[in-house]
Amino acid sequence: MTNSAMQGSISSTRDDESVRSRVTSTANVRVEFLRCPIETTIQWRAGQSEVSLMWVRGKDTHARAMAGGRQNGRIAPGRVQLWFFPEGIGAEGQLTGKGAYDCAGIFVDPAFLPVAAKQALADPITDFSDAGLARAFDDLVEELTAPDELLPLFTDGWAMQALSYVARASRKPAERVTPSATGLAPWQLRRAKEMIQANLSDHISLQSMAAACRLSISHFARAFKASTGVPPHQWLIGARIETARDLLVSSSTPLVEIAGICGFADQSHFSRVFARATGASPGAWRREHQVCAGSPS
Repeated sequence: MTNSAMQGSISSTRDDESVRSRVTSTANVRVEFLRCPIETTIQWRAGQSEVSLMWVRGKDTHARAMAGGRQNGRIAPGRVQLWFFPEGIGAEGQLTGKGAYDCAGIFVDPAFLPVAAKQALADPITDFSDAGLARAFDDLVEELTAPDELLPLFTDGWAMQALSYVARASRKPAERVTPSATGLAPWQLRRAKEMIQANLSDHISLQSMAAACRLSISHFARAFKASTGVPPHQWLIGARIETARDLLVSSSTPLVEIAGICGFADQSHFSRVFARATGASPGAWRREHQVCAGSPS
């Protein structure tokens, strides 16, 4: 899948054997699962080069989710809580349970998803619950906690089922938005774009942009899309592609360095996203446009 340094992960801060873990993976999907029988803190990361789904189910008490230094919500006993991040959106945080709870991270190679699925899964979703997805996770936990050599055969199909529930859940808020919904104020849009441009090579969180615009995350995401026609992460990817084009034409900077400057996980990720946006690989695009511009190839 992706460079291990850029992959999502979940890990317990405890160094004993009280926390049970299970990892299963295929060429397309990786699932990391932790069963925490006692008070435990878990750190998690969602990588930019993957589609990520974080899941937590409280048992005897509440768990908390933290991201970007902000509390994102409390999980009531017995509830399933989920966080979804599409390709291009990195995030990290922690979950703290005062009692027993389960946690799973599902990380999917974007190339595994059909184009229609990617379009339906374009926006991050934080702190949501879905009855169908909760049942799907129960099935996954049953598979993960049983010694089963056939588990990898189950993983790809289960991940697609789970993401279909996420896609369905992502449409619900949009159905409640009225046609008169307004976008960002000019100063808010300018500030958000400036923050994105200034952080092309690093992760810029929705939390920080929403805070700079003095809005909630959900309000900011909706207003940004209303102002620009695309979600924040798609605008970020567009800005990265635009910067990459300028560098390809105006410099002889190696592709691997351009990938890093523009915030892509690695050269392979850069090439894949660039080709998807322009219809040509970065190398081919550079050769064609430097020649057209009269620059040395």
